[in-house]
Amino acid sequence: MPKSFPTLAAIHTVVFDFDGVFTDNKVWVDQDGRESVRCDRGDGLAFDLIRTFQRRGRLTAEFFILSKEANPVVLARAKKLKLGCHHGVGDKLGFIVEYLAARLPGDADPFAGMVYLGNDLNDLPLMRRAGYAVAPADAHPLVCDIAHLIMPQRGGEGFVRAFIERLLGIDHLTKEEIDELVSDR
Repeated sequence: MPKSFPTLAAIHTVVFDFDGVFTDNKVWVDQDGRESVRCDRGDGLAFDLIRTFQRRGRLTAEFFILSKEANPVVLARAKKLKLGCHHGVGDKLGFIVEYLAARLPGDADPFAGMVYLGNDLNDLPLMRRAGYAVAPADAHPLVCDIAHLIMPQRGGEGFVRAFIERLLGIDHLTKEEIDELVSDR
């Protein structure tokens, strides 16, 4: 569903699913039942860039993970990225309705300024309501059908980093601006 990419000024919230977005949707389980996942290390620099944009007043949006998964690995990755996290949330749409009502009381269309990144069937209700919905290349076909943007990267393979760089317009910065940006962390 093509739609113009939102401007930084138009976005108040960016919400990320976890599995299949930050990860390749695979899980390792050891003999004791402990789970681990593989994430892309490049996402860390992307969130550093977001914080720099926020410090400089170029971005006011809030960013956080919203996951159905209750596994502590989600919290551990969020903590490493210095990113807010709400996990173990079965009804993502209900959660966001309450979250936006509390954060933006009186806003007639609070979903308009929200970007959601998801990849699977449980993301569909929220993706349908989001002002802008983004999916990785390997998302479920029904997710791809409603996403405003399907990035060429697969989940856990640079998808989050590529989205953030696009959001921040990294490709439109000069070499000097990029050098300054990565030095201000």
